[in-house]
Amino acid sequence: MYTMMPYRSNCNVTRYNPFNDDWFRAFFGPGSTDMGFRVDVKDDGSAYQLSADMPGFDKDKIHVDLDEDVLTISASNNENREEKNENGYVIRERRSGSFRRSFNVKGIDKEKIAAAYENGVLHLTLPKEAPDPQQNKRTIVIN
Repeated sequence: MYTMMPYRSNCNVTRYNPFNDDWFRAFFGPGSTDMGFRVDVKDDGSAYQLSADMPGFDKDKIHVDLDEDVLTISASNNENREEKNENGYVIRERRSGSFRRSFNVKGIDKEKIAAAYENGVLHLTLPKEAPDPQQNKRTIVIN
């Protein structure tokens, strides 16, 4: 049976996060203390379709890496903006961030993974490996 689950090392270890409470969530807004971008995974039978919401990222700032059975999507963004108007107001905003998500891709045909990025959404097609009919077949010796 194939599964497409987020990869978490040390998943049995509980980590204390002092910023994971309602006061910080209300102050920083929803999603600000989450692990990164949102991902949807759909099983269409022969492949998994992964869609990652990554608005505001340039295509060249997004990286998809495969290390054995771990697929990692990472992105970084640095933005500086300065505006001046005739009343003397100066607005200067800076935003910087990086995100990373990893997935266990055991059972995926790694040579056929395809990626596309459009309208702020990264689309990955992760074809399932064909099951080996010899793997489940065996002869039982009768004593």
